[in-house]
Amino acid sequence: MFNTVQIICASEKDRTILRGIFKNLGADAVFSPDLNDALAIFEKAAPAAVFLADGEEPPAEIQLRELRRVAPFIPLIPLLKRRDAARAVNLMKAGALDCAQAPWTEEELRPIYRKALNLSGTTIVLDTTALRRRRRAAALALAAFFAFAGFAGGLYYGFKKFSPPSARPDSFALPYAHPTGLVITGTSALVSDWYSQGLYEHDLKDFNIRRVTSLPRVTPVAMTASADALWLAGANGVMEKRLLDARYTPVSRTAAFNPPPDSACFDGLYFWTADSRTGAITKRMPGDALDEIKIFKYQGRKLAALTCDTRFLWAADAGLKALAKMSLEDPERIISRTELSPYASKTLKVTAMAAKEGKIWFAGEDGAKALVFFIDEPK
Repeated sequence: MFNTVQIICASEKDRTILRGIFKNLGADAVFSPDLNDALAIFEKAAPAAVFLADGEEPPAEIQLRELRRVAPFIPLIPLLKRRDAARAVNLMKAGALDCAQAPWTEEELRPIYRKALNLSGTTIVLDTTALRRRRRAAALALAAFFAFAGFAGGLYYGFKKFSPPSARPDSFALPYAHPTGLVITGTSALVSDWYSQGLYEHDLKDFNIRRVTSLPRVTPVAMTASADALWLAGANGVMEKRLLDARYTPVSRTAAFNPPPDSACFDGLYFWTADSRTGAITKRMPGDALDEIKIFKYQGRKLAALTCDTRFLWAADAGLKALAKMSLEDPERIISRTELSPYASKTLKVTAMAAKEGKIWFAGEDGAKALVFFIDEPK
């Protein structure tokens, strides 16, 4: 409906206030406690505008970005909890149509609500005489359209039937700029971002975001997964074991590793961590403490990121601009090197890797943007 608005607000007290205000404005308000719930019901709710309470998790900038990704043209209005003109300007630069200043009242929200739903525009009066004169021309145009549509449909069907299927794209742009960890499952990719302190779950087919989880107490710099847990390495060198539930609940923490790792992986039996600054690759025991077994020295030129599967260790080498394959038994022996064509971009910085089902995945920064790409596993 034209008067349906979606409101993202975690506070029950604030929702009660907003429910009364929007009811008086004549709006059909649909409330969501967080961004994940809003994205889940967005298509069903079909709102004409989205209002979101500022100062909650994830930050309003992230909510604006993810909502803009789903619906680029929908009006987005942050509800500021305190009057702050500079904050309003920054949010409008981030994609907001306007900002509602505190305190939230019917008088404050009415003009913004009308602006969002375009209810205060000029009334248009149709000239029905002119329409009648043009009826015949419209009928002819409609017939021509259907004739063209039939021809185009036949042409498309023939093209699809007799042309080979197009290749799946192997690179995806990310709506955030600082990825640090990458885990690939059967149908999704989980990416950590240190700047926004968030975990982003993407659909593996088109890399649309399925879910966002905020990590307010962790600055993630590496990530891997075992059969029953997610492991996050923080900037302080501590690795956290988290359950694979909806909130990735923490269950244990290691002591701070020195040097702090910026890559991590699990080969099905042992954990591995790596430090790109020193080129140290550490083999670790499974268990909550991840006790050190042995440290190896990377023998390539410049270790950028590391991952593993049940057979090999894989490293992105920024100096060689290549993918290095190493033995799990002897990581100081490089079995092969394969040139990585994305390194043709001189600004590419690979920051995370994952190996899954015959493909090697990479996440990284390329200038002011971030991306994920994959290649087939070298033989």
